[in-house]
Amino acid sequence: MTGGRLLVVGGPDRDPVQLAARIAPPGSSCAVLDPRRALEAGPFVLPESVVIPLFDLPGPEPLPSLLAAFDGQPAHIVFAADAGFAVPDGNVRLLRGLDAAGIAAVLDILAERDAETRRAEANMAWKQALLTGFSGLVAVCDPKRRMVFGNAPLAHRAGGDPAGLSCYAALHGRGEPCPWCPADEVLAGRTVSMEIQSPLDGRYFAVASAPLRLPGQPTCMLSLLIDVTDRNMALARLKSLNRDLERRVAQRTDSLARQSDALVEANARLRELDALKSGFLATVTHDLRTPLTSVMGFAKLTRREFVKEFMPFSEVSAALRRKGARIADNLRIIENEGARLTRLVNDFLDLSKIEAGRLDWNDRSVDPAEVARLAVEAVRGEYALNERLALVVDIPGPLPQVHLDPDRLVQVLVNLLTNAARHTHEGEVTLSARRLPTGRVELRVDDTGPGIEAGERERIFDKFYQAHQGDTQAIARRGTGLGLAICKHIVERYGGSIRAEGRIPHGTSFVVELPTASGRAQGGPTPAADRPGAEVLPS
Repeated sequence: MTGGRLLVVGGPDRDPVQLAARIAPPGSSCAVLDPRRALEAGPFVLPESVVIPLFDLPGPEPLPSLLAAFDGQPAHIVFAADAGFAVPDGNVRLLRGLDAAGIAAVLDILAERDAETRRAEANMAWKQALLTGFSGLVAVCDPKRRMVFGNAPLAHRAGGDPAGLSCYAALHGRGEPCPWCPADEVLAGRTVSMEIQSPLDGRYFAVASAPLRLPGQPTCMLSLLIDVTDRNMALARLKSLNRDLERRVAQRTDSLARQSDALVEANARLRELDALKSGFLATVTHDLRTPLTSVMGFAKLTRREFVKEFMPFSEVSAALRRKGARIADNLRIIENEGARLTRLVNDFLDLSKIEAGRLDWNDRSVDPAEVARLAVEAVRGEYALNERLALVVDIPGPLPQVHLDPDRLVQVLVNLLTNAARHTHEGEVTLSARRLPTGRVELRVDDTGPGIEAGERERIFDKFYQAHQGDTQAIARRGTGLGLAICKHIVERYGGSIRAEGRIPHGTSFVVELPTASGRAQGGPTPAADRPGAEVLPS
C-alpha cells in the first residue's frame, strides 16, 4: 500500500463517523481519528483507512503537522475540512465538494494501484533473485547487437560493465559477429538452443536465446549461457570408458567362447573316455569272474583236503603242526581275498551296467517290509560272527507298496547293513521302516559305530571314496568304495533319495526315502522306541 493522502474541502458529509462507515472498503473498516489526540499521542500504527476531521479550522494547521507525523505509513488518510480551509503545499490530493461515494471510488482506485504496485514489486523480486542466483551468463542485446544488460558473471568475463559493448566482444572477445549468432531467428520471434565453444577461452557453453519485449522499446535478445565444459569432458571420458569396456567385454566374450568350445570338446572326450573305461571295466571284470571262481573253489577244496588228509600226520612233530596250521591259514586268506575280489568284480559289473543303462530291472509292486526281511536274512550270518553286535529290526507290519525291483532294494539294504556291521565293533544296528506324512516310505539303518564326519557325508556316495576312520579299521574289513555309489544310483532311479546323518553321541544313520506305488500313502511317523513288536535278532 502506498498510503494516499486526500484533503476533501466543502464536502456534504460533515459527520466523520458516518463518512468513515460509508467509505470503508468491503470486508474492512475505517477509523476516525481526532487530530489533537493524534499529535499528542506520538507515533503509532494506523489502520488501513482513517478519517481525520478538520472542520471549523481555518488551516493550514494542523494539516502539515499531521502529514509529517504519518509520513511513510501505508494507510489511506482522508482529511475532511470546510470549504474555506487554507490548503498547504505538500503531498496531499485536494478534492473539492466530493461526497462519500466519490471518496470511496477514489480509495478503490488507490487500492487497485497498490495491488499493481505489489505485483510489480514481486515480479521484480523474482527476476532479481533469478539473476542473482543464476551462475551462468545473462546477456541482453538490442537488434544492433549492443549489450543492454549483463549480470555479474558476464561483467567479470568482459572485464567490466558490458553495457554498450557488442555482444560478440563482451562474450567471446571477437571483433565481428559470431557465425553462429541466432539474432535473426530470435528477433523474428523464435527461441533457439545450441551448444558453442567460445573462442575467448575455448570453453563450451549451452546457450538458450529468446526474444525479450519491453514496453516502448524494440525487441531485444535474451541469452542464457551455462558453462558445460566439465560436463562435456566427463561425457567424453565416460564414452572412452564405455568403448574400452565394450572392447574388453568383446575380448572376454571371445575368450569365454573359445574356452566354452574347448570345454565342450573336452567334455565330449571325457564322456568318450568314460564310456571306454566303463566298457573296459565291464569286460575285464566279467573275464575275471571265471578264474576267480576257480581260485576260490580250488583254495577251499585244497584247504579242506589238507586239513582232512594231511593235518593228522603233523601230530608227530610240533614243527609240522606249525607249518600245517600256517598253510591252512594261508589257504583261508586266499579264500577271503578271493571273496573280496569277487565282491569288487560284482560291484564293478553292477555299476558299469547301471551307468551304461544295460542293467536288467524287474520292477513290480512289492511290500518294502518283506524286502527288508529278506535283506536281514542275507546278513544274519555276518552279524552272528560278532557276539558283541546285535541287529534290531523295527518294521511295524505291512507298509505301502513301492514299485521297483525287489532284488535291487535287497542289494541296497544288504550293502547298508554290511557296512554297518563292518564299522560297528559293538553295540547294535537297527533297521527300521515307516510311512512319512509326504506319502513316501522311509527305510533307516542306524548304527552305534564311530560315525562319519559331517564334511564326508556327501562324498561317501562318490565312487571309490571311503571315509577316514583312523587306524581302527582292519585292512581286511575295508570295502571297495563302490557299494554306496551303487545304492545311490539304484535309489535315485526310482525317484528316491539316500543320505547319511550323524547320531548323538556317536554313530551314523543311513536314510532311504522312496515314493509309494500309488503316491497317495498317508500316515505319520511313529518313533521306533514306541513301536510294538520290535525284534532283536540274536548274534
